[in-house]
Amino acid sequence: MNITITQIAKLAGVSRGTVDRVIHQRGRVAPEVEKRIRDIMDENDYHPNMLGRALAASKTLLTIGMIMIEKGNPFFQ
Repeated sequence: MNITITQIAKLAGVSRGTVDRVIHQRGRVAPEVEKRIRDIMDENDYHPNMLGRALAASKTLLTIGMIMIEKGNPFFQ
């Protein structure tokens, strides 16, 4: 089972928001706290879930394209 941001926060003794700031490199976080969080993330092989991000942002990461050779053929229209 993959580790979550909440579990990382609990192990590091910080809030979930602090872990989020470290992941997204936003805001101020003390260097020793950032190192502790990054060490926990490395130990547990944490990577942000792209599907979860897409769901939260209401955006998809998938683009579908189609190339048609014969545009005059009524079957493809």
